[in-house]
Amino acid sequence: MPTENNPPVIFLAPPCNEKSDDGRTWAAHDAFGICECGSAPARYVLSNAPVPGVSLQAARANRVYVAGPMTGIADFNYPAFNAVADQLRAQGYEVENPADHGIVEGAQWADYMAYDLTRLGLCGMIALLPDWEKSQGARLEVLIAERLGMTVVNAHDLVTRENAAVPTFFKLM
Repeated sequence: MPTENNPPVIFLAPPCNEKSDDGRTWAAHDAFGICECGSAPARYVLSNAPVPGVSLQAARANRVYVAGPMTGIADFNYPAFNAVADQLRAQGYEVENPADHGIVEGAQWADYMAYDLTRLGLCGMIALLPDWEKSQGARLEVLIAERLGMTVVNAHDLVTRENAAVPTFFKLM
């Protein structure tokens, strides 16, 4: 009987109709490890555990991605990103802050975006800084967040609410 410590196992194998001494075929039974013809089954353990690297929506619900303009702003707007990230962490959120990676020698806009979009995908909510709509990157992040069914919220509203667990939501586009 399968249990948590002893999950069900299936054996997949190429068709083999060689019969054992008792008349069973290997394709119909897992009676023998290797068939007389030399074929061996592939053993697969079945589990309800999520695939490593895939985060389910419920696991992402309390994780927030901070988005806003960086290019052309003094210090890449890191002070605003960091202030919001600190306030959200103080309220118990897990935060993905693009300012955390800092400046990477030789990196271009597309390099930063490629990395940041992987971080966005780990979140259930995106919090927008002022003037986000003037940023090509933030607009792309919002588009992706909406397509993934994430909650889109104004960062200021999220950090200033008395009950941050019930943020003010709005549709952007």
